[in-house]
Amino acid sequence: MTTAKISTKGQLVIPDRFRKAMHLRAGDKVSFSLEEGKLILQRDEPKRARLVEKGGRKVLVAPPGAPPMTPELLKALLADFP
Repeated sequence: MTTAKISTKGQLVIPDRFRKAMHLRAGDKVSFSLEEGKLILQRDEPKRARLVEKGGRKVLVAPPGAPPMTPELLKALLADFP
């Protein structure tokens, strides 16, 4: 178990390994909730696509609820460009 110290201003540093596991970066929003006496930290999912690194390559990840990207949809989207 990892421990951290709360500052006099009530701030808490999330350890690096947890930030990386949750893909948290400066400016990201998180939500807090209490469940059976435990503080739960949950990443607020962005409403837009974001770049993440997987296996040394950057991959564009769609937000939750986005329609699946099919070849037909991609062709239709690209047809609007000159």
